[in-house]
Amino acid sequence: MKQYYGQQAAEYAPLPASFAARVRTASVVTGVALTIGTLAVFGLTAFVNRPLHGHSLPRGPLGIAALLLPMLSVLAIAVVVLSARRCLQGDYLVIARARGTRATLTACFTALSVSCLIALGVSALVDLWGDHARLGFTELLATFANFAIGLIGYSAGLWFVRPSVSTLEKFSDHPIW
Repeated sequence: MKQYYGQQAAEYAPLPASFAARVRTASVVTGVALTIGTLAVFGLTAFVNRPLHGHSLPRGPLGIAALLLPMLSVLAIAVVVLSARRCLQGDYLVIARARGTRATLTACFTALSVSCLIALGVSALVDLWGDHARLGFTELLATFANFAIGLIGYSAGLWFVRPSVSTLEKFSDHPIW
């Protein structure tokens, strides 16, 4: 293992060059895809709500918060996934940065789970649109779509900063793994 500027060798873990290159590229692609997907779900929800309810967003602050909180949580996961590149130094994984990124990803995913539960509860218990005949299926669909997108981002982010031995074996050119 390589040591940088007098630091301990345990602070860095060697990675296969092809895996490090994949992390550099895939973290950007995944972060951008999460952002675009989340904004597309929000736009589609607003577009579908316009003819159904006469306006794109709920009128009350509780309804707007229930619609925006899961989206903001997914965007936070996207930012963390985009920043996963900073865990690499050359072809080495910086262990301390990877631990911090994993902790941040877990916190963002927990926030996503809680915000989705809040959004589902608000959608089920409060009449957000003022027309009592509608159940708010678009809000439910948006919440589930945001949760699915966030779960994909969380899984990909963990794969970048905590690769398994079998993954490293697949990318390795040498039998040291």
